[in-house]
Amino acid sequence: MLRKGTKAPRILTAALLAGLLGTAGCAGGSTNTGAPNASGLPDVVAQSGTIRIGMSPDLPPMEFRDEATGQVVGVDVEIANAMAQQLGVKAEFVEQPFDQLLNSVATGRVDIVMSGLSDTTERQKTVDFVDYFLSRAQFYSLQDRAAEFTSPESLCGKKLAVSKKTDYYLMVQKYDAETCGGKGRPAIELLPTDSGSAARLQLEQRRADVAVQSGENLAFFEKKDPAKFETVLEPLSGKPFGVVVKKGDQQMAAAVQKALTAVVDNGSYQAILDKWGLGYGATRPVVNGVKP
Repeated sequence: MLRKGTKAPRILTAALLAGLLGTAGCAGGSTNTGAPNASGLPDVVAQSGTIRIGMSPDLPPMEFRDEATGQVVGVDVEIANAMAQQLGVKAEFVEQPFDQLLNSVATGRVDIVMSGLSDTTERQKTVDFVDYFLSRAQFYSLQDRAAEFTSPESLCGKKLAVSKKTDYYLMVQKYDAETCGGKGRPAIELLPTDSGSAARLQLEQRRADVAVQSGENLAFFEKKDPAKFETVLEPLSGKPFGVVVKKGDQQMAAAVQKALTAVVDNGSYQAILDKWGLGYGATRPVVNGVKP
């Protein structure tokens, strides 16, 4: 219970361990520094044997709750477990609302975040990222309306639903400025929602003409219900998903990057992506890959 929301157990363990090692060193007439931390993780994390990973399981297939088992599953879960294995620790997933994830890693309630969260220059002001997947944003509509959207200009004057909590909201505003409203055409009417599922509901209830969300998320629902939605137009240039690390924690970032690189090199990474139909997003891990 204490493992979630506080680092007290780790700090206490580290302090006791240091005291015991110091006592042993005095008794033997020499200093015993113990075995080196081969994982590269900060000592307090390595010694705990667990890396706490913040996650909001509401973005299938990246992370979601399996209806049959009730377990949190998905691409990020599998990559995180493979990464933790390389680090020699156990992955502990700490479920949180999406809009609390960045603050949780910044304040130490979790060690890292892995939850389909895009690396952006704005977010880099408060946290660091280890990019690991090339996401893409996709326009989509109901199947019986998909034929209406044949060119970028066909979005002008239409009602578009998009989660205001994602960077897709800003991307669509830019799209409108470059294609519709900013070019003297009827502006896209944005319908901001609290989530991707709420945007889909706007379409289903025909309050919106078109919507935008993660191409990965959309592909999952297209397979689950192939007769409902259909992608339209070309994907937007999405931002890479990144493992979120506390700002300035270079040791954690380097350890995560090294472990993810090992997962890529041993073939596990590509196998996980291919299993979920997301092989197109493969990339090599890089720290703060999005530049101004």
